[in-house]
Amino acid sequence: MKKTSDGPFQIMIGKETLGAYLAIPKSGSGPGVMVLHSWWGLTPFYGALCERLAARGFVAMAPDFYDGATAQTAIEARRLRDALDDRATSRLLVSAAKHLQAHPETGDLPMATLGVSLGCRWALALAEAMPEDVAATVVFYGLQRGRYRRSRAAFLGHFGMTDPLTPLKEIRALEAALKNIGCDVSFEIYDHVGHSFFETDRPEAYDPGAATLAWNRTLRFLHEKLDVPAAPRKPAPKKPAPRKSPRT
Repeated sequence: MKKTSDGPFQIMIGKETLGAYLAIPKSGSGPGVMVLHSWWGLTPFYGALCERLAARGFVAMAPDFYDGATAQTAIEARRLRDALDDRATSRLLVSAAKHLQAHPETGDLPMATLGVSLGCRWALALAEAMPEDVAATVVFYGLQRGRYRRSRAAFLGHFGMTDPLTPLKEIRALEAALKNIGCDVSFEIYDHVGHSFFETDRPEAYDPGAATLAWNRTLRFLHEKLDVPAAPRKPAPKKPAPRKSPRT
């Protein structure tokens, strides 16, 4: 993978290519974060999300496992999702994660996976498939059933209380499965929001308050688990000293 600037690019995996979006922090280096898109595809939201992560010190890469396709309706999204070959997609994404690790800007630092909805399936799968490499995993309202035996990552989850796609019973079951293998797990439940509350391009579901809280929690989690110093805040402008009253 040869890429030294931000934006769309192609990863060569054997004889195949995989599209992706890459964002690099101004410092020029940082831990890698694999961003896994929802069933809508690699929409501009994910490029913007990578840029937001880069602004906070991470080398963020979002692979396009729909090969350039995006969906405008749920019917189109379901068709794209159902057309995926699970084994082939898993193989491509593991290779993409290895490419991110080999990127000169990420060095030997630990990496994270971050999945949104459908992307959570792959974010969790990569943590299981690459336990020595994935130190942190963030999931936004997505679950993946399965046997978790190898993962060593810390996990942060964001779920909506009114989301019918992620029942509380299944959230707790995944939480218990990860804790049973000794993982550090924190699953947050947000009242009065449902699926897609984090995605700014889903106006029917986006919730600014819950999205901001989830974003701040995600940044704290990634900075802590990947051992990245938080970006310094701009100092507040100095107030002018009060003028002394002239003596009479």
